[in-house]
Amino acid sequence: MKPYVLMAALIAGASHAAPPASAALSTAPHQQDLKSVRKEIDTLKKDIAQKQAVQKEAQSAIKESEQAISQTTQALVKLEKKQSSSEQQLEALRAQINASRNSLAAVRQRVGQMLARQYKSGQHDAMKLMMNANDPNQSARDLAYYQHIARAQQQLVAQLITHQHELEALSFQLEQELARLNSLSNRKSQEKSSLQQDKASQQQELNKVTGEIKTGQSKLSQLQENEKRLTGLIAQINREIQRRRAEIARKAAEERKAKLAAAREAARKENERRRKLAENAKKQGKPVPEEAKQTVTVKEEAITDVADDSAAGRAFVSLQGRMKMPVAGQLVGRFGKPRQQGVSWKGVFIQTANGTPVRSVADGTVVFADQLRGFGNAILVDHGGNYMTVYTGLSVIGKSVGGSVKAGDTIGNTGTLDSGESGLYFEIRHMGRPLNPQAWAR
Repeated sequence: MKPYVLMAALIAGASHAAPPASAALSTAPHQQDLKSVRKEIDTLKKDIAQKQAVQKEAQSAIKESEQAISQTTQALVKLEKKQSSSEQQLEALRAQINASRNSLAAVRQRVGQMLARQYKSGQHDAMKLMMNANDPNQSARDLAYYQHIARAQQQLVAQLITHQHELEALSFQLEQELARLNSLSNRKSQEKSSLQQDKASQQQELNKVTGEIKTGQSKLSQLQENEKRLTGLIAQINREIQRRRAEIARKAAEERKAKLAAAREAARKENERRRKLAENAKKQGKPVPEEAKQTVTVKEEAITDVADDSAAGRAFVSLQGRMKMPVAGQLVGRFGKPRQQGVSWKGVFIQTANGTPVRSVADGTVVFADQLRGFGNAILVDHGGNYMTVYTGLSVIGKSVGGSVKAGDTIGNTGTLDSGESGLYFEIRHMGRPLNPQAWAR
């Protein structure tokens, strides 16, 4: 099954309701699915971009083909006009040639007839004309007239022959030009046909790529919607995980508080019993029992689980309900409880021996490493996500500003606060607001 189809089924089956409180929650499989979806989205975007480049090239090629076809069509129109004009001229010339041939034939016929009569009459025509004429002058004039006509007819024949040759030469030239135009027109027609085939092929390729782009964009839209839903599902699961962790931490804190209150009440009752036992012994004149001489004290909560590299590489927010404290010792100052100076603790104070290593509770960057008025030597670590931890009362500062730290790294040693309290004062802040460290510790 395709990743995006799997995601859609997963999201549809998950619904938008919060999982049951008893169900085990993890975003790991969903994160992996989200990673797969995003990878497929990136691949699809690249594929669409490549196809869009091909689409653009195909559109450009089609435009060039259309321009070439248009130019070829215009050239064919001009050639057809020239062909038509040449054909008309050729037809007119052929008509002139035919008329010239007819005229030449008629003249040749008349000349032939005249020559035939002369041949039959012999060389005595002129003499007969002279002898038979009553007027010699008239006879001379008639003879000259006949000679003039004969020469004129001969010249006309020669002119007609010359004119016919010129017409035939011009006709040949027109036929050659017409043949050239026909050949050029055929080539242009073939060129146009080839261009149209190329355009059809390019259009087919464009239609194919356009269809693939449309399909890819539709799939991309679906993947992006699945990514959005899956991201929302992961956020919902994370919120539920944080809520459960906070609830577990709250219950654990309440249990610790209840146990401590019960232990204090039991100690108070036991001390009251021992006080009365001592009073009764005195009233009766008896020695005070050793038991009555001692006061029962309640030890504050002991911290034994110290930060180590198990939290390395994890987001700080994911540590809520699982965080380990930076040092081992007795928890004598609680979040929100009053201090000796009349103010309340904004973190926790852990009583421990001087020189005890202080460890970073999570990965981060040191943003302060110097004396802090009222708290002695201090280190502030930025963990990202607007989370910061504060370590004060240090005898030794082991990191400098700008240095990176990993969960479990030693960042200094315990000392005393300016107030004289021996141990480590520890705060957690989010966007500058103090948070109860015990709500984060397990």
